[in-house]
Amino acid sequence: MAGGKPGLLLFTSNMDRMCEPIADRFEVLRLWTETDPDSAIGERGGQVVAVLTTGKERIDAALMDRLPELRLIVAVGAGYEGVEVSAAKKRGITVANAGDTHSGDVADHAVALTLAVIQQIIPGNTWVRSGTWVKKGYPPHRRALSAERFGILGLGRIGRAIACRLAPFGGEIGWWGPTDRPAPWPRHDSALALATWCTALIVAARGDAVAVVNRRVIDAVGHDGCIINIARGQVIDEDALIAALREGRLGGAGLDVFREEPTSPERWANLPNVVLSPHVAGVTTEAMARLRDTAVRNLKTALEGGAVVSEVLL
Repeated sequence: MAGGKPGLLLFTSNMDRMCEPIADRFEVLRLWTETDPDSAIGERGGQVVAVLTTGKERIDAALMDRLPELRLIVAVGAGYEGVEVSAAKKRGITVANAGDTHSGDVADHAVALTLAVIQQIIPGNTWVRSGTWVKKGYPPHRRALSAERFGILGLGRIGRAIACRLAPFGGEIGWWGPTDRPAPWPRHDSALALATWCTALIVAARGDAVAVVNRRVIDAVGHDGCIINIARGQVIDEDALIAALREGRLGGAGLDVFREEPTSPERWANLPNVVLSPHVAGVTTEAMARLRDTAVRNLKTALEGGAVVSEVLL
């Protein structure tokens, strides 16, 4: 890297926007522009002091060894499942994420998906527009929100914010996560126990909780229940979810995240009991500004020292 500036490693083009206010203070290695990214790391990785990531990209011990000056890994969102945090700590590398920066926006979207599924908003819209209302009258009754049992899978910042937003609707709230923590709602014994109890399972677990929502958990929610996911796609066995929806073993779903993104529309064809959004739960104008500001503040510590915002601790 020319110019003697410290290096900043970016994996994807959308990270350019997140570091724009401070990019000129770094020599930026943009891997998506490189014909041979591996060779580019070999040639220029020795000057990299910071990495800016979505949290999904694999940043493991082997990559860290190729970045001998690396001091900081910044995940722009809440997730950091691609980062081998223990390996970073061994090397004295600080890992930071967005903390509580956009938790409220994600929680808002989770509640919107939950309401859309339970209140049958999209099928109701179709019922009117297709003329079914004229031909057949009113659709089947839905269950009142006050009769729901909302199960929150993962009571971190986002999960807690979801629970607080759902409380005024009057339904029961329960939760499960691997770590017990003080909460006004009862903690169930396992993900399966929570799914068996609830009528709406809302997934707010960490992204590294791969397939914790498996077929047994899906079947436990049942034919009159629904699953909402604003965490990461891999937290749910997506094939098992689709099969359960097609076979009527699960009543409905609201999904903002998917196993592969963008997801193929063919996977969701002829599934009217699903509400889909394109991984935008945390993408509001205000949230993106806050995320960028937090990322920039954290990157400045690689240049000027000091404490990062929202350090990830083991």
